[in-house]
Amino acid sequence: MNREDSNAYYHTGLGVDLYDIFTRDAAREGVVKGDVDFYLSCAREFGGPVLELATGTGRVLWPIAEAGFDIVGLDLSAEMLTAAQAKGAYEPAIVRNRARFYRMDMTSFELNDSFRLAMIPFRAFHHLTTPEAQRRCLNCIKRSLVAGGHLVLDLFDPRLEYCVPNAAPAMPERRVADEKTGHTAVRRVLKRINDPVEQCFREKLRLEKLDARGLTIESEETEWSLRWATRQEMRYLFELTGFEVIAEYSDFLRAPPAYGKEQIWVLRKM
Repeated sequence: MNREDSNAYYHTGLGVDLYDIFTRDAAREGVVKGDVDFYLSCAREFGGPVLELATGTGRVLWPIAEAGFDIVGLDLSAEMLTAAQAKGAYEPAIVRNRARFYRMDMTSFELNDSFRLAMIPFRAFHHLTTPEAQRRCLNCIKRSLVAGGHLVLDLFDPRLEYCVPNAAPAMPERRVADEKTGHTAVRRVLKRINDPVEQCFREKLRLEKLDARGLTIESEETEWSLRWATRQEMRYLFELTGFEVIAEYSDFLRAPPAYGKEQIWVLRKM
């Protein structure tokens, strides 16, 4: 598996342009329903300043800044950071001044600040496709947290039928209407390759933007790679890197752990 391709989706034009549309649709379906409110509640409980890794288009960052917290957003994608910073133009100066952005790799970043809370929303941790990269990320976060600081991250809990070579169920096409523009965003999985030895899968994707008549305005092919991990594996990884599990949920309404749903972890630096 080519490690350099694991984040390709987040550097392409349509990947960035359609990101918020697909994420809003995922929230309506329940995948990340209530996640922004959940992260806001964590900021209020644990305090700021806040560090968000894989900040993307600022979907989570700006509501936290609006709530009065200083927050730093890190992302490897310059294109995603540009989209996040552009949203600041619609915020009052006092809110814009609470947010800072850096283009950094979450496995090797260094900041002069210390944070009371770090977060990795919407399954972004899965794009670290080796155990070594995952450990480096968690070690970087630990160094950036104050004593007793907290980390919150969201992963999916792997369903075994999606992990077997050549036997992954067909992924449905996602088609989402954009009410603001009248366009329709389409994402299709063209090919999926599972590697159960490395616990990774790669998907080749086609993205399209359609006009009101259903005609294609733009299209492109891209891909992403993700590494799945069981709850037991994650618990060991947290212990190995010096984090204590404070709470574990299967959705953002704080339901108890459940197979095949979300892995939402609240951790404390030991």
